[in-house]
This record gives sequence, C-alpha cells and structure tokens, in this order.
Amino acid sequence: MEFSEYYVAYFDVLGYKETLKKSENDAVKLIESIESSIDLMKKIVQAVNDAFGDLTEKLLEVEYKIFSDNVLVCNKGKKAPLSALSLVYFLRLVATIQRVFFEGSQLIVRGGITKGLLYLTGDFVGGKALVDVVGIEESAVHPRIVVDNCILNELDSFKMQNGLFKSLVDASCQDLLVKDVDDKTFLNYIMSYDAWIPFPKNGSQIEPVGSYEELEKNLREGHQRKPIYNPECRKEISVILRKHKDFVEEKIDEFSQSSNDEIKEAKRLKILKKYLWLVSFHNKICDHVLYKMPQLKISLKSEFNEQTLAFDVSVG
Repeated sequence: MEFSEYYVAYFDVLGYKETLKKSENDAVKLIESIESSIDLMKKIVQAVNDAFGDLTEKLLEVEYKIFSDNVLVCNKGKKAPLSALSLVYFLRLVATIQRVFFEGSQLIVRGGITKGLLYLTGDFVGGKALVDVVGIEESAVHPRIVVDNCILNELDSFKMQNGLFKSLVDASCQDLLVKDVDDKTFLNYIMSYDAWIPFPKNGSQIEPVGSYEELEKNLREGHQRKPIYNPECRKEISVILRKHKDFVEEKIDEFSQSSNDEIKEAKRLKILKKYLWLVSFHNKICDHVLYKMPQLKISLKSEFNEQTLAFDVSVG
C-alpha cells in the first residue's frame, strides 16, 4: 500500500435531495447533468494531455468518485516544471464541472480543494487529504468551492520562481479566483469557459505543444502572457450571467415567503441566505474588469441588505 500526493477537490450538490423528490423527470435531468459533467471532464483531460502529448508524462492524471450528491475529483501531483501547469488546469477543470452542474440542472455546489497524501484505488480512497478536503467543504458555508491555503501558497511560490511562472499563474487565475470578505478564496465558475484551451495563441483552438521547452519559448516570446480568455466568450458569458440572474432572482422570490412553522422558517432562512450570497457574487462578477456587464446585475428588494454579504473579486 502506497500513498501518493494529489490535488483533491470535493463537493456536494446543494438541493440534490429536493430535486430527486420532485419528479422522475427532474431526477433524470439531475443524473444526466452529473453524467454530462463527468463526460466533459474526460474530454478536457484528454484535450489537455493531447496538447502536451510529447511531454515525459501526462499533464493531468485525474480520477473521480461519485456517491449520491458527493463528488471527489483527484489529480496526481507532478514535479517541477509540470507542477504549475498541472495545478492551473486542474483548478479550471473543477470550475468547469461546477459550471456544468449549474447550466445542466441549475444546481449549485459547496466544496473545497486541497493537496495532500491519498491512497486511491478502484475500490478504495482514504488519507489525510480526504479528511482535510471534507473539512474545508463543511466550513465553506456558502455555495462556493474554497481553495485551501496550501494551494494558494503553491501558486504564490510559482510566481516567485521567475517571470515565466508568474506569467503563467497570473494569466491563468486572473478570472478564476475570488476572495471573499472572510479571506477565503474560491473558484469563479461563471468565467471558466475556456478552461480546456491550453494557452491558445489565437483564442479559438488547441495548439499542440511538442515539449516543455517549446511552451517556455512561446511564453517568453510574449503571445502567451495575455489573459487566457477568448474575447468572443463575452457572448457566452452574457448568456450564463442572464441565466444565473434569472435563477437567483427566482430562488430569492421563492424563499422570501415566510412560514408560521418554526422548523420550516429556520430552513427557509438558511436557504435564503445562500441565494443572497449568490447575489453579491453575481453582481461582483458583472463588474469584473474583464467583462463589465452592469446591466445584468441583480437588484434586491429593500428588505435585503446586500452590503452585509458583499465581497471583493481579486486575483489569487
């Protein structure tokens, strides 16, 4: 038996049980959404590995476990110089999975990402990393996937090594990491559209990289220092922001109706708080410097104080 170092993401799907109870049709859509997210994940992993096919080892070695509403996604750690690249793509991969859950079945998730030792086989998974990531998920509170400090420290260490890694991490995380008022950093799933494109020159297709040296040369030449988002994504971003806006407004309206039953009222307020938090998240993304779509912001009724839930969007 041997433990290996993995990047580990764990999250649970909020509203999963309620969705299953609604109808058989809703249950089918839910399962299809989960399956489509896993299918997309496999395609992303294959695309990234194909783009870096001549490297000595696969850039992404991803395994996953799903039980009911619990999802575990693990990526085996790499040694330098591949470690920075592998981590960046894994973070964007998880954000994309989170987006697919929302787009497919309008489901939101809560979770965490960390790095540590894990024993992983086809039949069993265990280790300190699993214990740690479950703890992060439990403390996340809001519908967000929180990035552990050990991951943030690793990203910072890449920035300090030289201009190449600083350029790589800055460009990759510029639209991906969000810092909350409680100082916890989490993934921005709304802006993960080009997660599967490995540093495109023209922003439209995968361009194979023959070796790490070639990647390094391209980075140093400058065309890969730009943010890795496709400006044409603005249309797609506006679509998902509109869908996100309608979804959050509908949920706030649904859970704004008070109840005389104390148990139901406590549950209602707990759920309502999650969607009020999403209002702040949504509006800050609408104001993000890369997109600037204030026309899609959500306006709250006077009884809600959004300022108590506001947070800053910043680069990790």
